[in-house]
Amino acid sequence: MKTSLENRNYDTMLEPSDWRFSAAIVGLMQYFDYHNIQYEMNDDAILYNQIDITEDRYLNFVENKYGERFHHKVIENILKESELSDEQIKTVNEKLKANTVMKNVFGKTKFNGSNKEMILNLLNENRDSLIKETFRLKSDMYADYANTNQIFNESQGYCRLLGYYIDSGKKGKSTAYNFVMNNFVSQDIKEFDFIPFAFYGDRETFFINDNFNISRLKITSKILEKSLKNKDEKVKNSRQAFFKGIIESSDFIKRDVEVIVKNVDNDFFETLYIRKKNIDILKSLSNNNVDYEALNILFKVTEKFYRNIQCEVMNDILNDIYLDDLIELFLKEKRAYIVSQLIKINILMRGEGNMNDKLKGAYACAKQVAGKIENNKIESYRQKLTSSVIFKDYDRACQILLQLSNYSNVEFGFVYDLFDSFEDNKDLVYTFINALSKDTNRNDNAKN
Repeated sequence: MKTSLENRNYDTMLEPSDWRFSAAIVGLMQYFDYHNIQYEMNDDAILYNQIDITEDRYLNFVENKYGERFHHKVIENILKESELSDEQIKTVNEKLKANTVMKNVFGKTKFNGSNKEMILNLLNENRDSLIKETFRLKSDMYADYANTNQIFNESQGYCRLLGYYIDSGKKGKSTAYNFVMNNFVSQDIKEFDFIPFAFYGDRETFFINDNFNISRLKITSKILEKSLKNKDEKVKNSRQAFFKGIIESSDFIKRDVEVIVKNVDNDFFETLYIRKKNIDILKSLSNNNVDYEALNILFKVTEKFYRNIQCEVMNDILNDIYLDDLIELFLKEKRAYIVSQLIKINILMRGEGNMNDKLKGAYACAKQVAGKIENNKIESYRQKLTSSVIFKDYDRACQILLQLSNYSNVEFGFVYDLFDSFEDNKDLVYTFINALSKDTNRNDNAKN
């Protein structure tokens, strides 16, 4: 919420009343810090002067923040060098016509190695326009978050953010049938132009509304920025980097929080609520010997569609969804190591600390059976059990287990828990099926 103040050192107060105001606060603090502008930060709000927010300063901050994501900055940095290679000259010419904004400024100008000053002069004369128009229109900058025609506008009747904005002169898909404008309530402030700076990622960006207090909001934003900017080669996207940050950083998200997600392909924001108990599960993965890096795989469904398994696992954890479907998928695929890691996570989610001894018992039974019967029988029983569990024919699964126990002359102590409640003890049968092989290393080391 924005409040005007009188007879104070500062004339404006901004409070994190919802995620939009929280994100605006984070963006504003970055802007003030960059320009060394004084403002006051307390637990509940920031205080500042409206006169300190100017278009010139805003554009200067934007250019610094996004750097060589602007074509003109690439050109400028290259032309600072005294000697240029043919490749650098080629890059400059490509950037001069990289988009409509650049073409409007440089026209048909070409860099030949000797007209450096002319190009730099054109660039400096049009710097503000190059920054503003590129930032405003680029799909992963302002245009990803707000109506491009509203930048620098004062507060208005309809919020400038995508998914919140209504074109009052042209009602269309943004309004429902029989929508009554007079009944619509919205909030908009010019400080919402600072919201894009609070999001971090690539095609999918994140903002954590950790608004317990303003200091916490700022700290969490910096940790998020570090987690997403310093992702290693194994991390395939920003969502994975986000989850990795939660798992590996002790100071990252300590309470129930709201996470706002913006995908560049969507014209709306999504909200992800993360509960502390789910965060604790994520943070406990390493302590419980879960190799979550082994889940960093893409599972091929079709030639054009792959499932990101690590992201699915993390989403399921955050949404309290057990990993049964994934376990059954990889049981069918005979990916024993993957299954073993998924089972460990399932146990953590169920909160059944006493289950480990039972799992060891199921594993031992499977290995005893594998040592007593021939391979073709092992494979046959494995397929029957897997199919029964996948199709939720639990009576049939119990019958198969009893048959196998009799055939192998191995007593299955774990089966009584399945008789009592198959659904609650499915991890036992998952473990048994996964270990049902003569390969002694299959469940422990085979990251196949």
